[in-house]
Amino acid sequence: MKGEKRIFNYIKERNPPYIAGNRIEGARLEYSKNGTTIKLHDVRFEASGTYTCEVTMTTPIYTADADPVQMKVIVPQTGNPKITFKKSVYVVGESLEANCTSSPARPVPYITWFINGKEVDITLVNHYPHTHHKDHLMSATARLKVEVSELHAGQNGYLEISCRATIPDFPMYHEQFADIRKKTVSVQIIPAPDVTSSAAILIRELTLPTILCILSAMHEFIP
Repeated sequence: MKGEKRIFNYIKERNPPYIAGNRIEGARLEYSKNGTTIKLHDVRFEASGTYTCEVTMTTPIYTADADPVQMKVIVPQTGNPKITFKKSVYVVGESLEANCTSSPARPVPYITWFINGKEVDITLVNHYPHTHHKDHLMSATARLKVEVSELHAGQNGYLEISCRATIPDFPMYHEQFADIRKKTVSVQIIPAPDVTSSAAILIRELTLPTILCILSAMHEFIP
């Protein structure tokens, strides 16, 4: 069965035992002689759907349904996603903005951002409208915007941002994706200037000339 349509019927006592039912769009069917296997050849998107099997006995009367299985036909991604950003060096306190774009696929891939291996909060991510390509393929783009902190840099002074593009949006069976691609880049993080130290140095440099200037001015006014 595909959905509510019977696509194959097998009765052991009948000759021939099997009768092909309604043809399905998007695939060419091949039946095994014992009726236990159906192969789908030359699958297209129309073959996607829910498939199940029903076993019936007349003596004794018995009917059992197999658990339905969802099948989805996809066009996988042809390459890793691309990450673009304005610069490769950021100062602590600056905002890092980066875009991730997947390669064309169908259905459209879902993008997830990671910083140093940890998934980014969705509030920091903005998903743009999908881009359409030929043959009904689509690519996804998502922007990451986060304020850089010293914790991001760690001990080596670098931050790793990763972009993962998956089909489907979330893993199905055994936490596995049908298609997954990932890209990781490193960004250098440098400490913010120490304003207090800079001010102290500036004051020390200006103190002596200022005092000399004041003394010189006082000398001119003293008769």
